[in-house]
Amino acid sequence: FGIRMLQKPKSRLFHFGYAKIESLAAFIAAVVILILASFITYNAYQRILNPVPLQNVEIVMLALAAAGGVSLHRAFKVRRVAKKYNLVSLNLDAKNSIKDGTASFVGLGSIIAAYFGIPYMDSVGSILIAVYIFFMSATAFKESTLVLIDGVKNPELQQEIANHIEKKFNVRVEKILLRPVGRDFSAQVHVELDRNMTLDKAHETLTRIRNSLIEDFKAEDPVVIPKPV
Repeated sequence: FGIRMLQKPKSRLFHFGYAKIESLAAFIAAVVILILASFITYNAYQRILNPVPLQNVEIVMLALAAAGGVSLHRAFKVRRVAKKYNLVSLNLDAKNSIKDGTASFVGLGSIIAAYFGIPYMDSVGSILIAVYIFFMSATAFKESTLVLIDGVKNPELQQEIANHIEKKFNVRVEKILLRPVGRDFSAQVHVELDRNMTLDKAHETLTRIRNSLIEDFKAEDPVVIPKPV
């Protein structure tokens, strides 16, 4: 859903497009996964209090091994695409697949241990899987929340942009405001220009700075604001 919304053009209602829908989808998925992890932990605890004998162990082990292999193969494919396009939702999907694959093999190990008579191992395996799910989903929850509330994960980027502009265009940067927009970011750059500069020259300088932000930093529709000094 989030990926499909990214392809939609800007509208009269959404002037900046639908980039944050992708982060919202990742946020909702992370919340759902956290709830599922809590459910797994609760059920594992109940099985420790009230042990239940294992049934169809051989079939379960074969299913877990097959599921783990398929999930890990899919995870590496999806993760490659997520890194290429810097998509939070696809990255979460890849992490979920890694989690599924790892969880399947952890479950397989705990079932084998329980099969050979070690008590509570199926419940212990479930709790380990739940802890891993908590960790993976908490990371995705944090990343998507930062984008939704306009948090900047890379504060050093402000200084990098300022140094680039001052060195390349010989103007002083007063301040830079960054705002994540899905997989991209928008920038508002305040620069100081000589008050004696002609309007044509000022327009040319601002246009060159804006184009440089787009080409060199992949900024989404940056705004350059002049201040006469």
